[in-house]
Amino acid sequence: MFSFEQLRAFVAVAEHLHFGNAARELRMTQPPLSRQIQNLETDLGVQLFVRTNRKVSLTVEGEAFVERAKQLLDLADSSRSLMQGVARGDRGRLVVGFTSGASLAVLGDILTVWQERLPDVDVVLHEHVSRDQLAELAAYRYDIGLIRPLADPDIFETLRIHEESMVVAIPEGHPLADGAGEISVDEVARESIIGYARPDSEYFVRKLEGIFADRSVRVVQRAAQIHSVIALVAAGFGLAIVPRSAARMEYAGVVYRDLAAAEGQPAAYTAAVDAVWRRDSSNPALARAISAMRDVLGTG
Repeated sequence: MFSFEQLRAFVAVAEHLHFGNAARELRMTQPPLSRQIQNLETDLGVQLFVRTNRKVSLTVEGEAFVERAKQLLDLADSSRSLMQGVARGDRGRLVVGFTSGASLAVLGDILTVWQERLPDVDVVLHEHVSRDQLAELAAYRYDIGLIRPLADPDIFETLRIHEESMVVAIPEGHPLADGAGEISVDEVARESIIGYARPDSEYFVRKLEGIFADRSVRVVQRAAQIHSVIALVAAGFGLAIVPRSAARMEYAGVVYRDLAAAEGQPAAYTAAVDAVWRRDSSNPALARAISAMRDVLGTG
């Protein structure tokens, strides 16, 4: 099989129609160049040039092969450039998991940063709950997940990318919907509550346990996804405590009010999103993506 060196030799001679000039362009002497052409002709089983003492010309077969040889060389050069870009993290593929909550809170900003910094990296998105994303990351099927803080620090690296306060979602027409200012936890605890379902919403189950503490709460319905929780509020089943970004869904019939944080429990009243990836990941594009996020967050 012919080599790329033979193709370069052939194209140089075809363009110059002069072995001496072609050899100078390739920075080699004429005898090795002639051997390259002879070996190529042997590999192809055709004569590519007509050589006389006065001139060199392409045969019909040689003319037919010129463009194909140039295409092959261009493909080789572009493949080399592609692989070098992949190794640097400038090109390649990034498989990203995200939760519905992350899509409301921060996904758009993250994707904008990546499009600006990594325009040649193909970002493949999958929406899953945090627990399922961790399983995909553990199996090396995802490169990075945008999840609620649940990751095992022995396996995963994490970067806090978003934090927001929790608010109360209230059915329109409910007595608490018409008030102003913050609502206390005691006021919320006296109402019917839409809770979160295990195992898919473990993070928010723990959040509500921390917020309500020892209070007796009547949970009338549970759902795993925030949009489902809001839909139940809109249907009048009860109140729910949700991240502030949930208000962006603009469900008809739902009013949002701030929740008064209990003294000494500020962490329980905030919801966070972490970027999570395997410590042993070898994807260069992931390293570039994390670096871009750190720059934007000011944590680099």
